[in-house]
Amino acid sequence: MRDIVATIQAEQDEVIRLDHPGVLVVEGGPGTGKTAVALHRVAYLLYARRERLSRQGVLVVGPNPAFLRYIGDVLPSLGETDVVFATPGELFPGVRTSREDSPEVQVLKGGPGAVELVAAAVADRQELPAEPIPVELEDVTVELTASIAERARERARGSGLRHNEAREVFHAGLVDGLVGPAVALIGEDWPELADDVRRELRGHPGVRAAADRLWPALTPRGLLASFYEGRCLVAGHPELFRADGWAWTVSDVPLLDEAAELLGTDGAAERVARAERARAVEYARGVLEVLDADEVFQRDELRAVDLVDAEWLADRHEARDHRDLAERAAADREWTYGHVVVDEAQELSAMDWRVLMRRSPNRSMTVVGDLAQRDAEAGVRDWGEVFGPYVRDRWAHRVLTVNYRTPAEIMAVAAEALAEIDPDAVPPTSVRRGEEPLFRTDLARAIEETRLSEGTFAVIGVDGPLTPRRSKGLEFDAVVVVDPHLMTPADRYVALTRATRRLCVVRRPG
Repeated sequence: MRDIVATIQAEQDEVIRLDHPGVLVVEGGPGTGKTAVALHRVAYLLYARRERLSRQGVLVVGPNPAFLRYIGDVLPSLGETDVVFATPGELFPGVRTSREDSPEVQVLKGGPGAVELVAAAVADRQELPAEPIPVELEDVTVELTASIAERARERARGSGLRHNEAREVFHAGLVDGLVGPAVALIGEDWPELADDVRRELRGHPGVRAAADRLWPALTPRGLLASFYEGRCLVAGHPELFRADGWAWTVSDVPLLDEAAELLGTDGAAERVARAERARAVEYARGVLEVLDADEVFQRDELRAVDLVDAEWLADRHEARDHRDLAERAAADREWTYGHVVVDEAQELSAMDWRVLMRRSPNRSMTVVGDLAQRDAEAGVRDWGEVFGPYVRDRWAHRVLTVNYRTPAEIMAVAAEALAEIDPDAVPPTSVRRGEEPLFRTDLARAIEETRLSEGTFAVIGVDGPLTPRRSKGLEFDAVVVVDPHLMTPADRYVALTRATRRLCVVRRPG
């Protein structure tokens, strides 16, 4: 990273300055400087499009917190600070998770079919009564039947509003559906009768309770939890159920976001804000009345209310939001960014991309990845399949071919793993030569021989603290890779290409 940042090469500079307003995919093997190019491109865009990006900010998505900490110092050093860093497990406000589902469940949750699963879960909560619900009015008792509720439901669904926002439409539909039966039961006829009955039904607590039960206010977390508990479709997907609590996984995050998109707001926050505003105005009005009653302020018959009103005074004392752009953006699910950067993009599922496209309606994105390093079963297999539905053919693809990080001797070992992934793949060309890799059977000896007196060092293994997945995007001066034969070819390729100077491969007996 240090070498690349110091000396941007021609093929990298062309990508950094590319005048493409939409999605740009930068693909390249390990050590080709994809991340450095992406971050320099962000800095370049922040300079070239300063006015717009300074208002909206930039979102940088990386594979793990360690990687984000690693690159987090780069953009500030380039003079840019209005940047939100997040992993895929942090893209829904209030949720921060690195917990992974099994590959099979990742495919189920990450595939495009999950959209229908979430939509079906919402529809399942828009219920019809199994038995008629009696509603006692002043003169008669009318029954809220399944057919009345069904007509109200269709009306609410056809309104174009999201679930929580359509609750009032459903309630109004129930009221309208009950007016006729109630008037018929009363058995009298005068011009105002229907209007009187409608007013009574509209304010009737029993009708409101029925509406709340049949079309409840929902939250994304509550909806998804009930889905997993078995309320919605879980019989068809028992693998979704987790008996060890409701700790959200990375694959749950796009489902929560999808649920939020379908549910909309329940209006609670708006009601609280309106109530607080009303209290502030009432308080300001009281202050003005006190001032008008004070003789000090009664000069030439000029009153305080002649100078200011309660609304203005309340505005002056309204609490200001002093958070910086990054803090406000990270806390707001509906925030849209001026530009989005995605690193290790090959790992993202179809549902992950739906989240990112909502955050980037202008489709200004720099996407960095290497399909040969894909580990996730639900990840990207073809860039065109990912971006075609969103931008059709209006996306650009550039390939970086020069490896600045990995010495040729180490790359020769890694190339064997690459050949297992894709026999036709061509590894990036290393510009440096270095030490021949070591091969050992004893881990302690390998660590002793590989660790340098100065520089960074890591041990990567399938069951160690640093796994291939967690090492993605990182680099170390010296690396010991433990039992690579137990890794998938993609993981093995990643692990073997983290070293910049010295590599030792350990295959333990047994």
